[in-house]
Amino acid sequence: MDIREVRRHNLKKLMDDKFGPGARGAQSRLAEMLGKPQNLLSRYLAPPEKSGSKTIGEDFAREVEAAFELPRYGLDHPLVSNSRGEIGSNVEQGPPIISPTRRIEIVGTAQLGNDGYWVGLDTADGWVETWSRDEDAYALRLKGDSMAPAIRSGWIAVCEPNHRLVPGEYVMVTTTDGQSMVKELLFENEEGVNLASVNSAYGERRVIAWTGIEKIHYVGNILAPSKVLGRF
Repeated sequence: MDIREVRRHNLKKLMDDKFGPGARGAQSRLAEMLGKPQNLLSRYLAPPEKSGSKTIGEDFAREVEAAFELPRYGLDHPLVSNSRGEIGSNVEQGPPIISPTRRIEIVGTAQLGNDGYWVGLDTADGWVETWSRDEDAYALRLKGDSMAPAIRSGWIAVCEPNHRLVPGEYVMVTTTDGQSMVKELLFENEEGVNLASVNSAYGERRVIAWTGIEKIHYVGNILAPSKVLGRF
């Protein structure tokens, strides 16, 4: 079971545990609890093969964990019941992050569109101060509106080349023909990757074979333009 199905299964389990299996109005009550429209919640709970279903992404998964007092990333692992029948995560809460932020250079610009590009800048375009365990982390300035409103033009993506790819989260992809784009990774397999733009005007999905990918890097953070330091 991949992370998309684990998250969907866990959300349903949490709903059934709180309101009772098959309880009338459970989806509506859960939607109110999470502050989301009921039709959106229905899409999150729908099986992936059903038309209109929606993958639970990183931000919503963390909101669910906070609402149900689960440890961070608890929704990404099978939930278990204790001896009293209470649901909880089988992942122990890790220690708080106490490592200092560090400087990560903005090295280029990525267009947020199907015909995107990544342009290395001739001069420094500033840097951001943020957390990252990846020694090779770098930042890109994002242009375009294919991922609005989730990511707006001008914001900064912190890319981590050594981090594993996570379905449902963002990746920066550079193709062998020179295009570069930030997309949501739906899934990967032996043939390639399946990507999505948040803005439906740019098409819902794009499939790229591994032979057509020059590099694909995990996006660990998205920062507002106000976080940029040392701009020229």
